[in-house]
Amino acid sequence: MKNRFVFLLFSLFLSGAVIAQTTGRIGEHATINKWTVPTNSFTTAAQGKQIAQQIIDAVGLKPSFEIQPANIENAAAVVYGGKRYVLYNPTFINNLIKTTGTEWAAISVLAHEIGHHLNGHTVSARGSQPALELEADEFSGFVLRKMGATLLQAQSAMKTLASARASRTHPGQYDRLTSIEKGWSHADDQLAGRPARKVPEVVVPKTYPQPPTDVASTTGRVALDSRYILGDVYFNADPSSTFHVTTQYNLVKVGSSGLSVLGKLSKTNSSQFPYLLSDSQNTQLLVSSKGAIVTRQGKQVGYLRNHNG
Repeated sequence: MKNRFVFLLFSLFLSGAVIAQTTGRIGEHATINKWTVPTNSFTTAAQGKQIAQQIIDAVGLKPSFEIQPANIENAAAVVYGGKRYVLYNPTFINNLIKTTGTEWAAISVLAHEIGHHLNGHTVSARGSQPALELEADEFSGFVLRKMGATLLQAQSAMKTLASARASRTHPGQYDRLTSIEKGWSHADDQLAGRPARKVPEVVVPKTYPQPPTDVASTTGRVALDSRYILGDVYFNADPSSTFHVTTQYNLVKVGSSGLSVLGKLSKTNSSQFPYLLSDSQNTQLLVSSKGAIVTRQGKQVGYLRNHNG
C-alpha cells in the first residue's frame, strides 16, 4: 500500500523501536530446546530465585518451576524434560536495569514469564500469542503493585522493550502498557479495599475494508463525493497532501494518481481522547476532544476538523 499512514508517522516512534530491536522483546525468541548456564554473571541464580520467591509470595502460591540464568536471547518460560523453567539472560537483565534505571524492570520481566506458567500458557505449548502476552503483562502489573512498585516502575521494562507496532506473536506497546496498568490497578484497589475499577480499553480495528464502498478511486482523476467526507485531516509531516475521514471512518489520502486507504478512525472510552487513528500495522494516534492528533507520548502531529465545520 503506497503512502501508508505508518510511513508518514513511523519516524515518530523510531527511538523506541531501535531500543526494542537491539535489546529484544520479552518472549521473542527461537524455540528453546536446550540451553547452557553462563559461567560468570552479575545477576546470580540465587538472586533470580530470591526475586521469583518474592513474586510467588505476593500472590500466595507455591513455586512450581525452576528459575535459571541461561545463554538465551532475553527471557522465556519453557517446559523441558517434564519440568517448568523460567530462563533469563543475565546480560540482558543487567542492561535493562542500566537502561531503565530501576531494578523493577528486571523484576517485571521475571514476573511476566512466571505469569505465563501460572496462567497455564506453557501447558499447551502453542508459543507466543498476543492474548497470552497481555495476560502475562497483566499478571506482571498485579504482582509489582503487590510488591510495592509504582505504575511507572511496573511499566518501565515494557516502555523500553516493547515495539510500538504489534507482531504476529506480540501486541503493540500501548496494549501491553494498558494490560500492565489493568493488573496494577486491580492490586492497588485490593490493597486499598476499594471496588475494582475499570481501566478504559481502546477498541482497535483488526482489518480494514478494501476498497470501502464510500470511496471512488481511479488511476487518474479522483472522485470523492463530499457527502461521504466526515472530516478533514492535516498532518504536520505532509502539509501539502489532502487527507479525509470518510463516513465509514476510513482515513484516506487523495492524490493525483488515485486514492489510498491508510487506516481507520475508531472510538475509545476516553473523554479526553475520544477517537483513535490506526493503520493495518497497528500504528496508533490519539485524537483529542478538540481535534488535536497526538502520539502516545503527547506530541501533536496534526489535527482533525469537521468537513463542513
